[in-house]
Amino acid sequence: MVSIQHKTSSGFSHICGGTIIDEMWVVTAAHCFKHLKRKEDSYSWRLVFGANHLSEIEPEVEIRRITQVIEPSNYDPKKEKNDIALLHLDMPITFTDYVQPACFPAPAANVDKLDDCYIAGWGVIDQDADEPSVVLQEAQVRKIDLKTCNSSNWYNGDIGEYNLCAGYEEGGIDSCQGDSGGPLMCKAKKAKFYAVVGVTSWGSGCAQKKKPGVYTSTKYFIKWIQTNVNRKESSKNKIIRKRSIRKMLFTPNCMATFTRASDDRLKSMSKPNASIVQYINIPLATRAKVISNWSQGVIISPSATNWMKIPMDFFHLSKPTYSKLLL
Repeated sequence: MVSIQHKTSSGFSHICGGTIIDEMWVVTAAHCFKHLKRKEDSYSWRLVFGANHLSEIEPEVEIRRITQVIEPSNYDPKKEKNDIALLHLDMPITFTDYVQPACFPAPAANVDKLDDCYIAGWGVIDQDADEPSVVLQEAQVRKIDLKTCNSSNWYNGDIGEYNLCAGYEEGGIDSCQGDSGGPLMCKAKKAKFYAVVGVTSWGSGCAQKKKPGVYTSTKYFIKWIQTNVNRKESSKNKIIRKRSIRKMLFTPNCMATFTRASDDRLKSMSKPNASIVQYINIPLATRAKVISNWSQGVIISPSATNWMKIPMDFFHLSKPTYSKLLL
């Protein structure tokens, strides 16, 4: 979790949440910045990583600044359509026990099967409150199908296919002001790791009956995220790679360590029939764990020694090491 804080006369105040993509990027909601005349005005804000209690900056906390805000070209601030944004940091964060990147679903993932869901943030605990929570809050929610959420007694057609709804029909538990941009995290019941399937976007009040929280579904924006992250990295390094992407691996073993596949080894292997297959060298101990915990419906084909074939449409890698695509 990331606390996005704007500058005030007395210091800084929490305004939105965010989720770590990698060492240089955070994903949040675009509407967190729509009140600004210029996106550059956010460059005086700060991002707080690894915090639990915002009034106490512990040694493990890392603080960074924003150097760029990227929104989808089709973001609609009136309808909050495509409400998602990328934040580029002024310097890399260091991953620790308190600061870690998140897992994200691939574009082809069936997030409907991920029904163990939580939300988190420093938002207000009551919709009439003026100040955000000082302590990070977490709550379990239920995903609500879009047909129900869009029905006349609920949001009456205001929910798009790019949205997710989560909360409870009877209300009572929900995200609220200040939780915007934070994660909706879900997993399958038997999985061990959560994936950020949604970015907190909007709602009618907080915790109201038949007015659950509305989230931007991340699976529709994975390619957009990859494109923008790669473009920034390519521009910085002045190196253009065909697909040098740090991809977020959508598996229950999301944080497993991967090593780069050697070019010699790749050349010695027969070229796959489709261009969506990736070869990854995985330590034997890790491979056994990955196989036993892989998401349902994903095909894994272990080959000689430590090699595996993985359908690229299903996932993304989240480590600063690259595996080579056979195209």
